[in-house]
Amino acid sequence: MALSTDHFSPSPDAAHLRARLSQAGLRATRQRLVILESLLTLPGHPTAEQVHRQVVRQEPSISLGTVYKALDSFVAAGLTRRVAAAEGTSRRYDADCTEHHHLFCTDTQEIIDYCDPQLDTLIREFFAAKGLQNFQPHSFSLHITGSKLANK
Repeated sequence: MALSTDHFSPSPDAAHLRARLSQAGLRATRQRLVILESLLTLPGHPTAEQVHRQVVRQEPSISLGTVYKALDSFVAAGLTRRVAAAEGTSRRYDADCTEHHHLFCTDTQEIIDYCDPQLDTLIREFFAAKGLQNFQPHSFSLHITGSKLANK
């Protein structure tokens, strides 16, 4: 079981960003490069607005609409995932596309990554035993809402 504490990631180099976009079948435009870099370096699960605030520091002409379009193309290409926010009002994005779950703290609005192979096994076994008719699960992600307990 692992909880991820999010920190700022070091900036990936341009070659790495270009390669990621190319592998996903996307052209490496200047706008996409800056947006992807911001998404990868911002802590946690940023909103499009947070990515936009970061992006305009480098490219002041990039609009919020462009950020949304780029993030949506990243989701469609498998570069990122869209995550529902705890408050349910804004879309948040997760650059980590590995299998993991999300814990939503209703007090802080924080989204915490949670990995537990034993839980994943239980979920797979549960669905295998249920034999869902005409449906084969390929991946899953739990979204659990709660509150952090204060350390005593």
